[in-house]
Amino acid sequence: MLKNFTLSLFLFSLTTTFGLAQTDSSYIKEGFTFGLLPAVSFDADLGFQYGGLTNLYWYGDGSAYPDYNHSLYLEFSKYTAGSTLARLYYDSPSLIRNIRTTADVTWFRDLAMDFYGFNGREAVYNNSWEDDHSIDYKSRVFYRHHRSMFRIMTNFKGSIQADKPAWSWMAGLVFFDFTIGSVDIDRLNKNKDDDELLPPIDGLYDKYVDWGIINTEEAEGGRHAYLKAGLSYDTRDIIANPTKGTWTELFIAHMPAFLSNHSGSYTRINLFHRQYFNLTPKRNLIAAYRIGFQHKLNGTIPFYLLPHMASSVLTSATSQGLGGAKTLRGINRNRLVGNGSLLTNIELRWKMWRTKLFRQDFYLGTNYFVDMGLITQAYKYDKSMVPQNEYDFYFNDEQDRPHFSYGLGLKAALNENFVLSADYGIATNKQDGTSGLYITLNYLF
Repeated sequence: MLKNFTLSLFLFSLTTTFGLAQTDSSYIKEGFTFGLLPAVSFDADLGFQYGGLTNLYWYGDGSAYPDYNHSLYLEFSKYTAGSTLARLYYDSPSLIRNIRTTADVTWFRDLAMDFYGFNGREAVYNNSWEDDHSIDYKSRVFYRHHRSMFRIMTNFKGSIQADKPAWSWMAGLVFFDFTIGSVDIDRLNKNKDDDELLPPIDGLYDKYVDWGIINTEEAEGGRHAYLKAGLSYDTRDIIANPTKGTWTELFIAHMPAFLSNHSGSYTRINLFHRQYFNLTPKRNLIAAYRIGFQHKLNGTIPFYLLPHMASSVLTSATSQGLGGAKTLRGINRNRLVGNGSLLTNIELRWKMWRTKLFRQDFYLGTNYFVDMGLITQAYKYDKSMVPQNEYDFYFNDEQDRPHFSYGLGLKAALNENFVLSADYGIATNKQDGTSGLYITLNYLF
């Protein structure tokens, strides 16, 4: 299968500032700024991608800099074959007094969403089936299905006691509308040469539906909303890239049956802990780690919501894993899917060069990382209809073990908050994939 080719341009020279005169400090920003990032990419099956994004910031009088008063993120991109992403994300500690308000509206149509089965190592990944140069080749989209997702997310966070600002309550509502189906082979085959055509065969998703592993109620998607509430402990000095402090969140996510068009409900507990250590007086070398834990308390989670990782913030269009740009870099997207999971990311971050360009604060940095994921609570399903002569090609009934990846990245930051990130990760086990290059915005955590 052809590798994805991605090219992005960081246009810091298009940033504009309005407001009162700056102070003498190079690290105080006032008024309004924005950053633009057009993106062009190519995928052998999805075609050319075109679009871009912008992030607008309002710093007011600059008294909170490098933190902002308001942030508005807008993104639109489209592949020529039809995959489309449109997103609006708003974050502000000032909209409602003493309450941080976050809102997200996203529509994401993915013509080839990754799907490898359930419970990590229990699901066998045959990479040669995707390799059109292999004698075992089946299809470049064998481990894919169609998914359209519309999401509305709101989150509110406020201090519990004025004299203890680190402690906060959290509450929010998330709504999803999913449309799931088989990969539209005819659509992806348009304008392809004969030697590039995808064969009209069933993929893994189709087989799981035929075998009853994915039940008929879930097979085509559904509409769901869940409520979340919890506690946060936050002592970070800078929101976008902390140099010290701790950020811990513990909350319950509950989807009642009356907020779903399916018959079931579920409850999950979520814990995310992040800590940052300044290693030098100039605050240019930082060690950081993140631990994430999810566990189902009761009910049944629809298979397409299993990868979803509930959070109070969204640093990308999706909050799913484990595997891919925002969880396990270098491991295939959604490779680890289960009722419960453990995630660990360890990073060393170095801001190696800082300057002032076009009246804007700018720095270049690099990061070195190790990622680990593990399914801690298996998703239970019925395999009785799987043909015995095919069973070993898809399942090995092995309990999951830790999945590791490692790599390095580059960062280019404008006014501390607009951070262009390029990470390259390598999987340590071929059952998890080979490697991945991810060009996105923001630090991972």
